[in-house]
Amino acid sequence: MRPIQVVLLLIGVATLQVAARDLAAVGSHPYSVSLQQEGKHICNGCLIKDQWVLTAAHCVTVGSGITSYPARNFQARVGSVQRLAAGQLIQLSSIVVHSNFSLGTSDLALLKLESKVTLNANTQPIDLATEEPPVGSEVTYTGWGASELDGTPSHRLQVGTRQVISQADCRAETFLDQEGLLCLAPETGATTTAGLCTGDAGAPAVYNNQLVGIGTFFLSDCGTQQPDGYQNIVHYLPWINANSS
Repeated sequence: MRPIQVVLLLIGVATLQVAARDLAAVGSHPYSVSLQQEGKHICNGCLIKDQWVLTAAHCVTVGSGITSYPARNFQARVGSVQRLAAGQLIQLSSIVVHSNFSLGTSDLALLKLESKVTLNANTQPIDLATEEPPVGSEVTYTGWGASELDGTPSHRLQVGTRQVISQADCRAETFLDQEGLLCLAPETGATTTAGLCTGDAGAPAVYNNQLVGIGTFFLSDCGTQQPDGYQNIVHYLPWINANSS
């Protein structure tokens, strides 16, 4: 099972880029989750309640359909900046995939944990945004993804920032005209272009301490000037609330 976040649209010939990001301090992003299968990190997720994690649907589905692999195949590591140690490793009990999921659209899944997490300084759910972040605002994202295309996942949680671009610019850059898509691009004047990379599917994007997006794809290569695609939390808020009780 290989996440499809590497390329939904291949534009030109990819050249190797380094997606340089900062290493997260312990406890700095207590909502960040490593989704694992057979002890291996496959995707990221976000703790939204003490027993619920939100991630990208393509991380847990069979092929390109909406049927998920058995929940027993997965575990979630919460409360640690390391993907292979510390925190709490909890088995999944069920998976809810968005019924309209297709590649790049409604790419969300809710993961119910077998037991509630123990909340502490390193493990806390995050509030869901009820208003979209303004165009041009700086958004923080976290993930254990690689630093280069098809590279090895990072052992430590990484942190990066990008800025929100308009829906018109998003459509022009991605050639996608989809409701519920949030595009993040390099910040104006930025000297580095860190962005989503292999293993970053499900990465939570946060603005004003609220979850605004779940990372689902990047274009061509890691850390380019092209925007990364996120599922817009505000757009999907009714579905999230209705299916995570």
